[in-house]
Amino acid sequence: MPNVAHIREEVQRLLPKWNLIRDCLLGQQAIKEGRTKYLPIPNAADKSEENRARYEHYLERSVFYNVTQRTHAGLVGQVFQHEPMVELPALLEPLRVDVDGAGVSLYQQAKKALSEVLAYGRCGLLVDYPHTSEPASRQEIVEGYLRPTIVLYEPWDIINWRTKTVGAKKLLSLVVLSEQYIAEDDGFELKYERQWRVLRLEEETGYYRVEIWREDSGAYQEYERYYPTDAAGNHLTEIPFTMVGAVNNDPHPDEPPLYDLAVLNIAHYRNSADYEESCFMAGQPTPFLAGLTKDWVEDVLKGGIYLGSRKAIPLPQGGTAGLLQAQPNSLPFEAMQHKERQMVALGAKLVEQRQVQRTLGEARLEEASEVSILVSCTNNVAEAYRKCLTWAGMFAGVTDGIEFELNTDFEIGRMTAQERAQLLAEWQGGGITFEEYRYNLKRANIAYLDDEEAKAAIQNDLRLGVGEFELPVGDDEEDEE
Repeated sequence: MPNVAHIREEVQRLLPKWNLIRDCLLGQQAIKEGRTKYLPIPNAADKSEENRARYEHYLERSVFYNVTQRTHAGLVGQVFQHEPMVELPALLEPLRVDVDGAGVSLYQQAKKALSEVLAYGRCGLLVDYPHTSEPASRQEIVEGYLRPTIVLYEPWDIINWRTKTVGAKKLLSLVVLSEQYIAEDDGFELKYERQWRVLRLEEETGYYRVEIWREDSGAYQEYERYYPTDAAGNHLTEIPFTMVGAVNNDPHPDEPPLYDLAVLNIAHYRNSADYEESCFMAGQPTPFLAGLTKDWVEDVLKGGIYLGSRKAIPLPQGGTAGLLQAQPNSLPFEAMQHKERQMVALGAKLVEQRQVQRTLGEARLEEASEVSILVSCTNNVAEAYRKCLTWAGMFAGVTDGIEFELNTDFEIGRMTAQERAQLLAEWQGGGITFEEYRYNLKRANIAYLDDEEAKAAIQNDLRLGVGEFELPVGDDEEDEE
């Protein structure tokens, strides 16, 4: 029997990483519900009821400082601090406010897609169209009765795929998506069960077809099959589904960008549990008395000690009293601080205190890493949506006037005033060329004109008496002549 629920080895390998990241993003409740998965029992060999009760208190006192979620939200916020640039033909305008047929806007879904890619390194977008016996009329599309939709799939729901080469192009020939459907509805409670959506290019015809599979009596059965067509009623010869990755949008899943940070976050959580336990066990001041005899305890202290400003503790000659208290620089606390520094090095900028001084190399390394991840993921998401909107236009019968761009003007990628001044000094001193100077300004999203336009504008400013410097000799010899 065909095993439609088969999960590819690449997905099985990444599932533990995705689950770890997902729990970190969900926060402390999800982490604590993981219990020994994330916080092992300190003395696992002790099976006593007392040790189990101690673990419950150990778990309760632990604190999960959610660096992963804060960093993830901050990176997504860098992109969506400005609205995406979207141009759609009139027939696709409904997608702007309802892209998936469930009321999610194009903006909201794009933000979710970027969140998935930044966290897990993968998601998928399917362009779907209502199954009809005849092509939709323009009026039906305009009124929204029949129109294309774009559906977002999370990485663990893309369980299988295959590719084939057609001419010079490598196309998806099979995609299997895990979904849920409503199996029972009594008017109040909905019960869901698993089904599988199979997107396939037929070997014989090369046509795109959709199959819905469900499990029945222990076996997988094909429940429905149909062939989507474009606005002219023609069969599709390409599966309108695209993977979205952190490195590129090919079918092979990329490594999750947040995994290393999530691993450190869990290690920090374990140190936190040890630290809170030590604070509880030894954090309260503990009085001690030395040099006392049994008779002194029984006759003078009478078996009790009273502490306070109006109480005195009588001691025999040579006796001493004091308080024991744990020092603040305990090993778990130092381990927590060490991991916080490691998380900063991995890109957790939101954890870092602004007044902390770093070397220029440390700062640029962090920023370059984060910007590169952001740029790659952002461009991949934008490219995937341009492709999906083009497919949607094919279903609706329009192919022109489609644009989709996400913001890449990130605050973390900008140069400081000191860095700009140093760059300017190096150019004026002849250490770098005008083109190299402009290249760095454009990389930092400070300059936007091309080099020739910038030269002309600078020369014009100089003629008008604006500016206090001239182009170095050799950079603009033709203009000087």
